[in-house]
Amino acid sequence: MSDPKPIGVILLVEDEPLVRLVAAEILMEAHFRVIEAADAEEALTVLKAEICVDVLLSDVEMPPGMDGFELAWQVHRIRPWIGLLIASGRQWPRENDLPPGAVFLAKPYSQATLLSHVRAAVETAKAARARTQNSTGDAGTPVPRTA
Repeated sequence: MSDPKPIGVILLVEDEPLVRLVAAEILMEAHFRVIEAADAEEALTVLKAEICVDVLLSDVEMPPGMDGFELAWQVHRIRPWIGLLIASGRQWPRENDLPPGAVFLAKPYSQATLLSHVRAAVETAKAARARTQNSTGDAGTPVPRTA
C-alpha cells in the first residue's frame, strides 16, 4: 500500500537537530512532505533548486549569519506565495521584523497549534501560487515523487 499524496511541502529550518526531528515527525505523520534545513543558507539553496515549497517553517535564532526574520524577508522577495511561519521561544518579533502575511509561533507550541497554522498556510500558499502561475505561467518546479 502506498503512502497518501502529501498535502503540502514544508521547508523546515531549525538548527537544533532534536527540535527539527520532532517537528518533522509531526508534519510527516500529518501527511506533509518535509524538506529539512539546518540554517538559512541551506534553506535558500533548496529554494534556488526551484523545488516547489508551500510553507517555510523557520526558527528565529540560528548559527551566525542570517536569522529567521531575515530569511522570511528573503523568501517573501523571491517566492511571495510561500507561506511563512516563524517560531521562537526567546525572540519575539518587533514591528517590521516579519513580512506581510507571516505568522509568528511562540515556542513551545503544541502539535495541534503547529498543524493548524501549517494547514492554513498551505491552503493560502497554494491559492497564491495558482494566482501567480495563472498570471506568469511559472510557479517553480514540482517536487520529485519519493518512494
